Amino acid sequence: MDALYEEGIIPTYSFPKNVVSTYISDINGKVKYQVERGLDVAVGEYAPGRAIVVDKTTYQIGGLYYPGGERSEKNAASPAKAFIQDASYRKRIRTCNQCGWFGLEEDNPSTCPFCGNKALTNMLPMLRPWGFAPRNATSIETAQLNEEYSATQQPLYSTLPNADDVTVVNGCANIRMAVRSNQRIIMLNKGVGGKGFTICCDCGAAMPGDDPVVLKDILRPYRSRFAKTRCKHTDTANVNLGYDFVTDMLVLEFALDRQQIDINPMRNSWLNRAGQSLAEGLRLAVCQELDIEFTELVTGYRVRQNRAGDFVDIYLYDSLSSGAGYAVSIESSIRQLLTKTRELLDGCTCDSACHRCLKHYRNQHIHNVLDRKAALDLLNWGETGTRAPAISYGNQQHLLKSLKQILLLSGVHIDVGHETVWAEGDNGKKKVIVYPAMWTKPAEENAIFVSDVYLKYAKPYALKTIVDSL
Repeated sequence: MDALYEEGIIPTYSFPKNVVSTYISDINGKVKYQVERGLDVAVGEYAPGRAIVVDKTTYQIGGLYYPGGERSEKNAASPAKAFIQDASYRKRIRTCNQCGWFGLEEDNPSTCPFCGNKALTNMLPMLRPWGFAPRNATSIETAQLNEEYSATQQPLYSTLPNADDVTVVNGCANIRMAVRSNQRIIMLNKGVGGKGFTICCDCGAAMPGDDPVVLKDILRPYRSRFAKTRCKHTDTANVNLGYDFVTDMLVLEFALDRQQIDINPMRNSWLNRAGQSLAEGLRLAVCQELDIEFTELVTGYRVRQNRAGDFVDIYLYDSLSSGAGYAVSIESSIRQLLTKTRELLDGCTCDSACHRCLKHYRNQHIHNVLDRKAALDLLNWGETGTRAPAISYGNQQHLLKSLKQILLLSGVHIDVGHETVWAEGDNGKKKVIVYPAMWTKPAEENAIFVSDVYLKYAKPYALKTIVDSL
């Protein structure tokens, strides 16, 4: 080790700070198992309603709990109250209903830093978990399990870089880069259907939903010899689970052109698939290049729309708030890393994504939106300013062929045997053109335009588009 210091080679280490445990106790209330995970994973995988298996036994998470408070007669009935009343655990969140930005109320936001909207509103409070425990402080038979799935949202940052901090990436038409220090990252789990979680402010029992009735049959998530009666859950709160921390991050800003590109940020849109997939591809490329575990880095994206234009940001930061600085260390080699990302995305033969390219265990909650081809389209736009090419007539015919029999049931005949595809119904005849989802929807008289993504992933919508246009 001394030789390393003499040569100026000082190793870096990451020590976890944002960790939380699930505590499983025996029938006497003594902790039998303590399963520890990083908060970024735990707020999704350990959230109330989710199930975990420990030592071949299934438990459904049913509350927030930290051992100790229930061991005194004074606090046995309400060990959660001290945490819920602590401002470092329960924080108010302000949000922008126009662009989706949100940030901490303690930062005193008066206007949205992304779009300039001054009408900010309150979200559900954000509650940082202090620990998790099984429903009713016991195991559950698998046959009786009704697991409630929820997942953390995209990690979000709350500020923008100064104009002087953003630099053009050499050789790229539409990509700029910023290394940003002391950025506040917010991780949120909004529960099932965005309804958050209802938690008992006394015992800590919690389940997904915004109605206290979800706690009707839920007992305390712990056992205590001082708490003999059942908690009535008379004091409840509706919250999102989450936490915030400050870290350094690297951001790649892709400038978009709404005249050419579909900027709809909805979940199944091209932009969502492209941003999410390119972010995942970049993370895997960086981890391969730095020879580190992919769990060392967190990636995300977000869409920004304001008077300056339309943008999608791809960002990276160390998974630990005391991380080794991997994310910001790649600034000088970003071009090589973009090339490596391209090779990863282009080197697979799957239709959208698979475990050979983008999919892995940690991103299983977004497997349905991963699309390496959409990511390549966004990368091409960023580097060269070119859109996805028009779809060949042969591919258009192939995509539309699957709708032929279904359209007949709706009284529409579609001819896919010629270069130009025509659809004919009771009210007329129009040609049908399939266009790349990346494009802003074209317009042409006597023509029906259908996105290729709808034909691949949302055929009922494609069918409705054609039928309603005739």
